Amino acid sequence: MAEQRSRLLPRRLGSNWIVMASSHVAVGVAAWTWTAPHLGLSSLNPEGLVLAAVGALLPDIDHPGSWVGRRLSLISVPLAAMLGHRGVTHSLVAVLACMAFLRWEGLSNSVVAPLVIGYLSHLGADLLTTNGLRLAWPSSKRHSIGVCRTGSVTESVIVAGVALAAGINMMHIHQAFGP
Repeated sequence: MAEQRSRLLPRRLGSNWIVMASSHVAVGVAAWTWTAPHLGLSSLNPEGLVLAAVGALLPDIDHPGSWVGRRLSLISVPLAAMLGHRGVTHSLVAVLACMAFLRWEGLSNSVVAPLVIGYLSHLGADLLTTNGLRLAWPSSKRHSIGVCRTGSVTESVIVAGVALAAGINMMHIHQAFGP
């Protein structure tokens, strides 16, 4: 039980808190369920939901201790050493580069859109924290709404509220359009 509980709580590496992947996944999936219908895509399509979740995890490739960083350490470790956490991968430059690369590779909007929405949701969630982001990287200016600290009870309440709202939204979509 203690081991399971420790996996649910934010982990501390050095003096920095790491947002658990589950928070970003929940916000990414929620963002996709709200955005997809406006793009003419299904918000209940399993592939779209998975791609939004993956997109929500991608910005943390710059942190070797993150969920994605631990799995892609060959990329994460050198990236963190060269550019640090919440640098280029947490900027609008990265969003545009990701979108351009995916389009250049010939991927359809049904793949690109959920990945990008998930990615943007990660940036939006991190903007709520007091640490903020360097959205205009390479500029060193940080942007922050500062509603909560990473790993705080307030963050958990926000994520739970977003997940609840997304669940209600998905139930309404399901009722309106059927399975």
